[in-house]
Amino acid sequence: MNKKEQLFFIFAFLLAIGLRLVGINSREIQYDDAFSIFLARQSLGNIIQGTAADTMPPLYYFLLHFWLGLSSELAVLRLLSVGLSLIGWVIAVDLCRRMFGVRAALVASLLLAFSPLQIYHSQDLRMYALLMVGQMAYYWFFYRIFEEKNSRKLLWIGLIISGIIALYSHALAGFGLIWGNIYLLGKKRWNDHTQLIKAQLWIGLVYLPWAFFLPGQIAKVQRAFWTPRPGIVEILQSVILFHANLPLKGILLPIVAVVSAQLFFVILWELWKDRNNHSFIDLVGLLVIGFPLTLFILSYLMQPVFVTRAFILSNVIYCLAASRFIILKWKRGIGAFLLGGYLLTALISLPSFYTFNEFPRSPFRQAVYYLNLPQNSSLFVLHDNKLSYFPMRYYDEERGAAFLADEPGSTNDTLAMATQHAMGIYPVKDFSKAIEGKDSFFFVVFKKAIEEFKQTGQQHPVLEALSKNYLQTNLTLIGDLEIIQFREKP
Repeated sequence: MNKKEQLFFIFAFLLAIGLRLVGINSREIQYDDAFSIFLARQSLGNIIQGTAADTMPPLYYFLLHFWLGLSSELAVLRLLSVGLSLIGWVIAVDLCRRMFGVRAALVASLLLAFSPLQIYHSQDLRMYALLMVGQMAYYWFFYRIFEEKNSRKLLWIGLIISGIIALYSHALAGFGLIWGNIYLLGKKRWNDHTQLIKAQLWIGLVYLPWAFFLPGQIAKVQRAFWTPRPGIVEILQSVILFHANLPLKGILLPIVAVVSAQLFFVILWELWKDRNNHSFIDLVGLLVIGFPLTLFILSYLMQPVFVTRAFILSNVIYCLAASRFIILKWKRGIGAFLLGGYLLTALISLPSFYTFNEFPRSPFRQAVYYLNLPQNSSLFVLHDNKLSYFPMRYYDEERGAAFLADEPGSTNDTLAMATQHAMGIYPVKDFSKAIEGKDSFFFVVFKKAIEEFKQTGQQHPVLEALSKNYLQTNLTLIGDLEIIQFREKP
């Protein structure tokens, strides 16, 4: 890099940091975030027990467990994911430099800095930033070994460790690692493929202890996974999420949808045309299309697993491919369209992302503040479900509160008994026992849940039962949370 390029790189890195820190303390958490915090507080043994009964491996929870030693403040907890996201950013930019040159890498540094999906997961208290680091590092080492023909032992060790990190981060990570094999087989590089298989055997050997829990986790996915089978809507949503955050309101959604679709198809077309001009572009195309397509097919062979966050690797590689074509096609105007369209969709959606405060990220902090007002602070709180209980418990663990159990066998029944034991957090099956002996109490319910019952011509069953036996004295609406106060009838 010359001096100007170095300054641009530093600018892009600082931009990536800044965009990942905006709202780091004010942006609301959701159930999954609070779940991660409560599980990570436990001993390593309990974390293993809790994750084995869930659907994800334990590595992220281990990291968060030790990170909690710094602070339990939300901003500090999110810095773990921010740091992982920035590590992935550096790896991706350097891989782009090696594949496509310095100028493409500089463009990639800008696209990845603005990437809404990357920013989203940089603030999530979940494993997706760690998954991205493991998978990106795996392909960085892959490129060094098989394309740059560098067989140093340290690179092989790095590839193995990266694969282990990926597999211990996410249950679907393995589907992102197989494309190097397919690429080498397609190129008829039999010896290289044999060497890769040897390295993967080491990865599999280290992963073997966790593989013991896989049958139970697969059964959990089969039994309780709430993602619908993908169709045109889900595919379009994924295309949009490669460029912008959802949801968007008003005219912003159709604008972003149209521009995102155009960008996506232009890049796919350029990948197809470029297949004979760059030897590694085949693997780039496989990672952009093959990985999501595999999850799409699996969603019809088993339970749906087509979720954009699971192929976060494809999003990064997509940005690298876009960067190549922005440089190659700049003089023809295609490059300017790609860069302008990408930045436009990101800039349109980021304000909505930073300020979003609806389900599942309802204004829980504000609700807790209301419940802690002097006239409310001594009253018991009953939550309709875990989705409001967990986040509000994070902000106020001293409050006497309970939440209703999910309907057994339903798609919402995702909190396994072993995970409950590991965290020491249990639902109540009978709300009447939870409020027994209470003269007055609050009931917290999502407005969305009430509306869903109304759409079926029914009343919310718990609200209906409470209204028959108790007197409603107050209703406070905080965002999309209804906080209803009941007291015993005279």
